[in-house]
Amino acid sequence: MIERITERSADFIKVFAPAKINLFLAVTGKRADQYHELVTVLGKLSIGDTLEIRRDSSSKGIKLTCPGYPELENGNNLVFQAVEKWLSRTGENWGVQISLHKEIPPMSGLGGGSSDAVSALIAVNELGRNKLSNAELSSLSAEIGSDCPSFFTNGLCIAEGRGEMVRQLGLQAAQKLIGKKVLLFRPNIGLSTAEIYSRLSENQKYSSMEWATDQVDRWENDQLSTGDFLHNDLEGAVFDKHRYFPALFEQIQSVYALTPRLSGSGSACFVLLPEDFDRLTQLKEAIFEAWGDDSWVKYAEIIN
Repeated sequence: MIERITERSADFIKVFAPAKINLFLAVTGKRADQYHELVTVLGKLSIGDTLEIRRDSSSKGIKLTCPGYPELENGNNLVFQAVEKWLSRTGENWGVQISLHKEIPPMSGLGGGSSDAVSALIAVNELGRNKLSNAELSSLSAEIGSDCPSFFTNGLCIAEGRGEMVRQLGLQAAQKLIGKKVLLFRPNIGLSTAEIYSRLSENQKYSSMEWATDQVDRWENDQLSTGDFLHNDLEGAVFDKHRYFPALFEQIQSVYALTPRLSGSGSACFVLLPEDFDRLTQLKEAIFEAWGDDSWVKYAEIIN
């Protein structure tokens, strides 16, 4: 399990919740349970949110604060739901005070909500007496969000099913990416995951399972370059409505010879930066010029 705890005492834990990017995302169809079938390769990043969680034995219930995001301070937040489920599952009954510090913008496709929920589960499990196993925590997290279980796996991983079937990426393939520099960029707008998947479903623009698994196998076995492997089936559903995405992507490809990709359902995008890339300042300026000075642009790296 990825190590997240950065500070702790008897009744207090501070945890890091890393962002993720989808290096490869194939949607292969819609299931009977209305979820979509996926094959995706996920990389965790050095950038993420921070949670401070305190056990208060003198009170009951959950108190959640999120500085700068008052709209997230309620029971719809996945952090709140995760802690609520853990308390119910373990039978423990003490007050939980949570301060969530967001670095990952909501509705970005960077897994912020799911990562936050998993970090909250790890924290309360450490503070509690009736501890759940890692497998039990992962299973509990799958009830909260489809991509939550991927955050219980170290480093790069492959997720299938609706996202709950996770395995660690082969060492040889992972070593190609660990430490790789990434530029993240996002317009000042969030995109609804449900809406993007609904548009994809309407258009029936799915990949075949055979193609998706073959691409992953070839890349893992070094028969396909990372540049050729990068893929996201959701880009079409986003680009059809938001034309400023492909316009900037085409500019980045032609001017900087980089391959930008949408992460998840967006709105955040990323490019993997070559070690000798020396035009980062110009690239950032191009993004701000295209999408405005209120765009979110961050430099990060892929972590183990």
